[in-house]
Amino acid sequence: MKIITIVFFFANSLFAQQMDYYLHVNQAEELFVLNHDAQCFKEYQKAFRTKAQYFAKDAYIAAQIAYYLKDEKKVVLYLKRAFELGLPFTALKSAPIFQKIETTSVYPEVVKVFQQCKKPTFDAAARDTIYQKCFMSDSLKFIMGKDSKKIAQFNQFEDSFRDYLKQEYLSKGIFPNENLIGIATDSVFDDFMRRYGHVDPYAAEEKQLFGSTNSIPIEYGLVSKYSFSVLLHSSCSFPNYQKFLFDAVMNGYMQPIEYGLLHETSIAWNQQASNPNEKCTRLVSDAYYNILGFDPRKDIQTRIDDSNTEGIKQVEKNRASIGMQKYSIDQLKRLDQKNLGLKFFFYFLER
Repeated sequence: MKIITIVFFFANSLFAQQMDYYLHVNQAEELFVLNHDAQCFKEYQKAFRTKAQYFAKDAYIAAQIAYYLKDEKKVVLYLKRAFELGLPFTALKSAPIFQKIETTSVYPEVVKVFQQCKKPTFDAAARDTIYQKCFMSDSLKFIMGKDSKKIAQFNQFEDSFRDYLKQEYLSKGIFPNENLIGIATDSVFDDFMRRYGHVDPYAAEEKQLFGSTNSIPIEYGLVSKYSFSVLLHSSCSFPNYQKFLFDAVMNGYMQPIEYGLLHETSIAWNQQASNPNEKCTRLVSDAYYNILGFDPRKDIQTRIDDSNTEGIKQVEKNRASIGMQKYSIDQLKRLDQKNLGLKFFFYFLER
């Protein structure tokens, strides 16, 4: 009994550290968008002192803020932290505010820090397995059309993919995000495709139709490649895996906004579930984080109108319960992103 108690206490202590990390990062962002001064750095300092899993995007945002405030020492400090967490150098200029950073006096130090800092190691075998499964899923989806047999084959494959994620990762409180398999880059993805002799069917079609493919680098999204997508495709992945997903959040392998997004998309995107193999009870009543916009094509909405005072209170309560940033602060971040050239939101619907 004593051993069980110690393990339980240790696990809860780690959960508390991870929640502290999210709360300090949230408070740092809040202080900045409300005051546009250096108060936020005390909270970033507290965040990166917790015994938690950190995210490269948070250090990258802190570096942008320092750049805006003309604090070169902190620009270098937080970019060093971001590089140590796996930020690819090719993602440095994903934020508009950094578009001309190479013309500034701080750039040589940034290059030096990137070259000399200790880079993280990632699970390359797991990354290859996940990339391979996603390639197969995309390939099946590309050719299925309205063919019932091909649709069934696609559904079965995606079911097996989700089962793999559950058995190998989610059941252990882990999700193969960027902290496990690294931030996806064009070069890593191209190397994977070359080694396995693959051709991206969607990219090939786009090039055939338009003469080129999307020029925005994959790494500008600061996400792992694909492991999240297969859950977004399912109406049942959130209700069936909810506990596992929350454990992954509290272990630092899924960001709070990603958890909220899975909850909302399980309702908003899949109201007529096309996969007959899936069985679940979807949790409609509490799927409110105001991540997705209003969609007039859908019968059930997951967005609360800003004029609904009580509804917005529930949105803020839901967000707080998972360590997610306040809705009101995210609205201010959007203004700063537009007006100041800072990048607060990244791919997977502005995570």
